[in-house]
Amino acid sequence: MEVLRDGTFAFTIGPELLSKGLRSSKRSPRNTNFMVTCVGAVGLDKVLQVIDDLESFRIDTVATITDGFPYPQVFVFNKVIIVCGETDIYEYAGASLTHVLGPVAAGNLWSAVDFYDFIYMSNGAVSVLKDPNTGLYSTTSDQPIAEAICDFNGQVMVGGWVGDNELD
Repeated sequence: MEVLRDGTFAFTIGPELLSKGLRSSKRSPRNTNFMVTCVGAVGLDKVLQVIDDLESFRIDTVATITDGFPYPQVFVFNKVIIVCGETDIYEYAGASLTHVLGPVAAGNLWSAVDFYDFIYMSNGAVSVLKDPNTGLYSTTSDQPIAEAICDFNGQVMVGGWVGDNELD
């Protein structure tokens, strides 16, 4: 490598070296041909490839959901992305939010499970179902109001407060 009088130089990094990527540890010895830092790109398939800009995939909720922290809540399910405010529920369809239900009673944080076209969610004050046939959301009194919901091997498990200090 030649260094000119003004301090400039040219150094070519070949594709074999780029494919090695970042060093595994800061204790790696010098001249092992790993990158120390790489901002905005990764070494992959023997070339530097740009990391996708996450800003372009950001869901703009500022104009729609004005509730304070911790809202909006985002649920990424198998067939749909649901964005919840404190009292309103929206579906995200690629470029915009579509209001699907609300306002409903305010509660705590939303919990939800999905089984492809069927969705069950609750915020501790109200239970909401998405009908798998019509795709419509509605509140229901047939399902328990829950503080926590999980899918345990295909079985829905819910938990919530019943009395002053009892946990279901």
